[in-house]
Amino acid sequence: MDIVIRNIDITTDIQGIRKVHAQDDHWGSDEACFLSQESCLESGFLIQVATLDGKIVGHAEWIISHEPVHRFLYLGILQIHDNYQKTGIGTKMLESGAAYAKENNCTFIRTMPEINTGSVQFYEKNGFAKIEDINCILTVKTQPAPDAKNAIRIDQVPFDVVKTLPLVVGLYQHSSAHVWHIYNHYNGKNMPSFKIGDAYVNISEFDPADKSSEATCWSNQLTPALIAEILAIGYNLGCKYLDFCVLSKDIPCFDTFEYEMSDEHDIFMERCLLA
Repeated sequence: MDIVIRNIDITTDIQGIRKVHAQDDHWGSDEACFLSQESCLESGFLIQVATLDGKIVGHAEWIISHEPVHRFLYLGILQIHDNYQKTGIGTKMLESGAAYAKENNCTFIRTMPEINTGSVQFYEKNGFAKIEDINCILTVKTQPAPDAKNAIRIDQVPFDVVKTLPLVVGLYQHSSAHVWHIYNHYNGKNMPSFKIGDAYVNISEFDPADKSSEATCWSNQLTPALIAEILAIGYNLGCKYLDFCVLSKDIPCFDTFEYEMSDEHDIFMERCLLA
């Protein structure tokens, strides 16, 4: 098979990428796919496609996450066309990403595989191992806080925050840079952004049905006082509930709040590049 891994050509590859993802609603139109890829490229993503005899059969999105402690390459999407899975194309795309990571002084690759698709076994065969971090989603009712007067509305969370402050809330992707992109640049939309002392916060657009939103926060430390400030922001925006996606070690910070915890957790995997 003549498999070629190359960088995306956004002017010609959109329909091929959509076919790779088949019925996934995220790729439901040429315009939506184009805007998604354009936004990712503007945020510094590496987007690659795999072609077989000129036909696009694979699609991958990578971003370097230079965080306070680590610099690594994060794989946000790896999708192979249904008709070409288990033919070695996915492995070739991983190796292309690994080469890019080494060229850019990343010490490891990180990803978040889907649990029920066999993806975990695929990554294990390609040198990845599960890491101990587990994320938990806590749904907390918003509330006014008379003492919460430190929040300042800002235009956008600065991207430099990714490099200087840990991501403590919003670990839907185990990459601070990827999460920043979703909340501060995706398709040109910025979520409501706030500065609370030395911390930075995003609140997603809420679902009109239940008035729930997601919180994202970069801070040196997650504390009950900071959580109360975030809940007050959500309350003032008209949200009834806020979802806090946090690592399991931070759950005790919510002991003074009433919350419901989702039974679903994500698996994070890493591949070390130091040989």
